[in-house]
Amino acid sequence: MPEVVVVGGGLAGCWAAVTAARAGLQVALVRRGPAATAVSSGALDLVPPGEATDPGGWLGRLAREVPDHPYVAGGVEPPAPGELEAEARRLAAELAGVGLRLRVALQRPALVAAVTGQMRHAGVVLESIAAGDLHGAGRVAVAGIPGLLRVDSAAIAAAIAERPGDGPAARAVVLDPALPGVDESVAGDLDDATLARAVEASGGAEMLGEAIASALGGEAVDVVLLPAVLGLEDPDGVRARVESVAGVRVAELLSPPPSAPGWRLARAAEAMARRAGVEIVTGSVAGIRRAERRVVAVEAAGGDTLSCEVLVLATGKYLGGGLTGDRRPREPLLGLPLFTGGAAVDTLSPRDLVERTRFGPQPFLAAGVRTDAEGRPVDGFGAPVLDNLLACGALLAAVDTTLRGGGLGVATWTGARAGRAAARLRGVAAA
Repeated sequence: MPEVVVVGGGLAGCWAAVTAARAGLQVALVRRGPAATAVSSGALDLVPPGEATDPGGWLGRLAREVPDHPYVAGGVEPPAPGELEAEARRLAAELAGVGLRLRVALQRPALVAAVTGQMRHAGVVLESIAAGDLHGAGRVAVAGIPGLLRVDSAAIAAAIAERPGDGPAARAVVLDPALPGVDESVAGDLDDATLARAVEASGGAEMLGEAIASALGGEAVDVVLLPAVLGLEDPDGVRARVESVAGVRVAELLSPPPSAPGWRLARAAEAMARRAGVEIVTGSVAGIRRAERRVVAVEAAGGDTLSCEVLVLATGKYLGGGLTGDRRPREPLLGLPLFTGGAAVDTLSPRDLVERTRFGPQPFLAAGVRTDAEGRPVDGFGAPVLDNLLACGALLAAVDTTLRGGGLGVATWTGARAGRAAARLRGVAAA
């Protein structure tokens, strides 16, 4: 029988499960399929990108500006930047064990370019993207591939070249590799995943490297920025294969979802959980049994029942199914109280949950479960709803990964907090 059951298979749930398992607990993770992590960009923002050059300043303002944020939940002091970086390095070490490399540099974040033409800082990001750090770069080539319509290499190169200050010189090149497995019938309407599979296939990376060398024509550049197509399984190995033929460093552009980097991260998160001894159970949760103030079991849709001493909810927001999109958001498994902007969701009208602005914060996206300092969901008076229930990830209040407040990095930190709290509830210490 597992001591801890985690519901939700994204990065938050997997990291909570690994943290508890590394403390010596028996852990089961229930997930119905790929979580929202699979549609992420490959950047794990512990602080918002716009605050990445001064994380300490943002953390210092957080309790005043966003008092419900998980970093300051329960009235605690926010973690120091060094604590966040240490947690990211612990995650990076676990992911490296299953073949996925992260670059962790919260104090000196990489400056990476995105397929949108924007450039932004990333303190924790996949190495295949971080290799394109524009700090100190002199000349950059941005590669486009015919048929991959969402990557406009000319526009991206122009945006990089127009960056104020000491930005690199940039130009666009067009690649047309004859990649294996790409049917001519779909060659005009390609997606990242199709190309990533073709590039990682035997001979694919080498063909891409030849196309890069041909397009550059001997011109010296510091890095070639590619769409996120360096394979689905082993981006660093594929990148090395491409570079060995192209004769130049290559890196991936940061890509909006869905992206190959997000898929890699999701697969690696589950792999590290398995490596830590976590039991993976595939299926939906039909219900949760309670006895007085404790959760006692999780009922799977197939009829199986998992008894537990601690339950961790890492079910995400709308995409993951952690919240339902009714007239007001609702947490479907336990009916937990939800909050946004400091107010209880059930006291707000549907109109209060939507701001009439295109790019401003939306209350319904920041809605979620409020917790105490341990990560236990609380009611409107700040009292834990159940004694052995924990929550982490995007399910939490004030986590709006679309705009501000951090993203998968916050999921990482809260997942670790939940895993350690689960260990303490079982009377053991966690790293």
